[in-house]
Amino acid sequence: MSTPDDTREVILEARELTREFDGVKALDKFSFKLHRGEVLGLLGANGAGKTTAMNCLLGLTLQTSGDIFAFGKELHKHRIAILQRANFSSAYTALPGNLLVGQNLSVFARIYGVPDRKKKIAELMDLLEIGHLAKRVTGQLSAGESTRVNLVKAFLNDPELLMLDEPTASLDPGQIHETREVIRLFGSERAVLLSTHILSEVTLLCSRVAIINQGRMLAVDTPDRLQQAAEESNVVWVEAAGDEAAIKQALQAVDGVVSVSSSTLPKAKLLSFDCMVSEDEGIQQRIARAVTSAGELQRLERRKPTLENVFLRYVAQSSKNPE
Repeated sequence: MSTPDDTREVILEARELTREFDGVKALDKFSFKLHRGEVLGLLGANGAGKTTAMNCLLGLTLQTSGDIFAFGKELHKHRIAILQRANFSSAYTALPGNLLVGQNLSVFARIYGVPDRKKKIAELMDLLEIGHLAKRVTGQLSAGESTRVNLVKAFLNDPELLMLDEPTASLDPGQIHETREVIRLFGSERAVLLSTHILSEVTLLCSRVAIINQGRMLAVDTPDRLQQAAEESNVVWVEAAGDEAAIKQALQAVDGVVSVSSSTLPKAKLLSFDCMVSEDEGIQQRIARAVTSAGELQRLERRKPTLENVFLRYVAQSSKNPE
């Protein structure tokens, strides 16, 4: 959890980060703080700006404007010193394919100056259950195997700051669970920035979630607080028979109903209504009475906020109201 007066050490900070490509803003005044002891999930659809953000934060892409600080130092002035305390893993970055897995990891361990390289590599491969891959040719690994080898590479120098791009891509369910546990344990004492488009990933793994769309940061908070702050994303779903316009008008007149959308269910010859409501005791009973006054109620269901509909609401709002 993070609050405005969080006293923990700030490991990574982006201030009004903007990156333009041919006049198009891939990042637009993108700001956040990552503290020691937390896993921050950068959540957005493909093309939202996550990869550009990661590249800027690693110093691989120079921002158009804004500032990046890591461990209290400006990234571009102290990049080598900062990267000695950090590491990165992506499911989409390939290690040299002609080397054996063990050789690849040994090369990176040398680059990072890891003491007792063989022991460290063996411990990490055992932790991620890939010790049997040491003598395999890297280019012949499956996608899931490559993902785990990349994670071992990222853990080699015991980084205080770990940036992960889609860390569980291509893993099977058992491997996903094990990998998440490793990342969660790692993040309890260090700082992890995790980029993903998978909603369940941030719900299960991250202490805070940063929602990004069209290069802009829309919200940053814990998964629970984001859901609590989105009361209007509560939906009462109604299935009914009758005149669509009459039922919709009756629903719109109900106290506590914010908006109503409708659709038809051709096979069942029924109407479907999504009523976005505020938190209000007795709202379901009032909706039921409104429907029966104008038509025939078939089903009624209260749908509580989930991170998914909170995410979709933020994205929809940002698309309708671009700055």
